[in-house]
Amino acid sequence: MGKIFYSLKSVGPFLKKQKPSSVYLVTSKPLAKKLRWAIREIGIERQNIILIPNGEIAKEWEQLEKLLTTFRDLNVDRGSVVIALGGGTVGDLTGFTASIYLRGIRYIQIPTTLLAQVDSAHGGKTGIDFCGYKNQIGSTYDPIAVVLDPRFLKSLEKKQIVDGLGEILKAGLIKDPSILSLLAKERVDTLVQSKRLPTIIRKTIHVKNWYTGKDQKEKGIRQVLNFGHTIGHALELTRHLSHGRAVIAGMLEELRITESMEYTNPSVRQNLMKLLHSLGITVDSSLRFNKKVLRSDKKIFGRMLNLPVVEREGKSRIIRVPVESL
Repeated sequence: MGKIFYSLKSVGPFLKKQKPSSVYLVTSKPLAKKLRWAIREIGIERQNIILIPNGEIAKEWEQLEKLLTTFRDLNVDRGSVVIALGGGTVGDLTGFTASIYLRGIRYIQIPTTLLAQVDSAHGGKTGIDFCGYKNQIGSTYDPIAVVLDPRFLKSLEKKQIVDGLGEILKAGLIKDPSILSLLAKERVDTLVQSKRLPTIIRKTIHVKNWYTGKDQKEKGIRQVLNFGHTIGHALELTRHLSHGRAVIAGMLEELRITESMEYTNPSVRQNLMKLLHSLGITVDSSLRFNKKVLRSDKKIFGRMLNLPVVEREGKSRIIRVPVESL
């Protein structure tokens, strides 16, 4: 697990200690324009900026090959450091490329979205999509540092805040109910300006790192972090929802399922629906997905699925259920 910094001002001194042979920054074209101030503050020259496509298209096999080729053309070596500046897709592609190029080079995550700051930048998961399914090829490879600067959040759209809240709510449900209590005092529209947001972010990261620290390779307890993602990923693929909204809908549906199995207290789903309403988040309860998509889920072993269960707020575990039961 790498170091966590809370300001871009930490990047320069940290890089100096690493003594890299070269430093390259990977980002998307729109972000390179939007975040010129950040690139200047990090101290990256224009010729050392590598541009990749914006959005989920960046996580395709072709883009992985292009980025590997670019590393080779630029003579990136084992002494180099690569910086990923962007949301989850930038971090996933850059991290995976760094993990397999020359059998692994150093990289730094600078997440620019709330979702990436609380989730994808931590835990070392990297990867790309494959054959139409999410995150089918990847590795577990920690960055040497994660830099969380609150200034990135100031310009986010409401839908991007909701995306981050999906993972924040999950952390509160599976491990730390105090996150839910803090969120009960907030609204999506004003969350970025809230003095409570830094605490919410740190608590969410602590939950993620608690699980990943105990089970980095996701063989056991770390799978609890997939709460809401089994059905969430299916909705993301077949209904084209954003990740955070898909996870929120997935959590509600998985709670309904485990509630019907008498594993979950009915109050959990009811309280979550009340909290979503107070935050100003609406969820389409009529959403349906293609069950065939579940067959590609990495938590499926044969005909059995490792399903995270929230028994009550803050208490969760894994159960094994037949895929058909969904």
